[in-house]
Amino acid sequence: MSTIEQNQLRNAHKFLDLLSTSPVDFDALADLLSPDFIFEHYPSTINMKPRNKAETIPFLKRGWNENFEYIKFSPPIDTIQGKDVVVFHVKSDGMHKSGKKYGNEYMLTFYFTGEKIARMKEFADSKYTVDYFASL
Repeated sequence: MSTIEQNQLRNAHKFLDLLSTSPVDFDALADLLSPDFIFEHYPSTINMKPRNKAETIPFLKRGWNENFEYIKFSPPIDTIQGKDVVVFHVKSDGMHKSGKKYGNEYMLTFYFTGEKIARMKEFADSKYTVDYFASL
């Protein structure tokens, strides 16, 4: 594995590690992202528009700070790495501010330009997410 591939894998892990640390260092998270970063949400049936870097950081801040005491991501269950791409299958364990436990499952695909994350696709368990937030 080349040095750049090692650093891409390290940065994908760092992205999740930063989100798993309270309080989240959103500036350090932003530093991992390329200026033209795009965040896409799937499945498409959830109708969430892609967000650029300027929209993603406030979106994540709002989600973490307004809804959750914490969210921690598991070490990847599966990791696939190719040229300029890393895919993780992960689970989360968290606590909503209401005191209700939160645990979701994700496929996260990180696309790189050099060592910076240029695009991320999040495919979450949408049924769990809808059911969870409807029950609050």
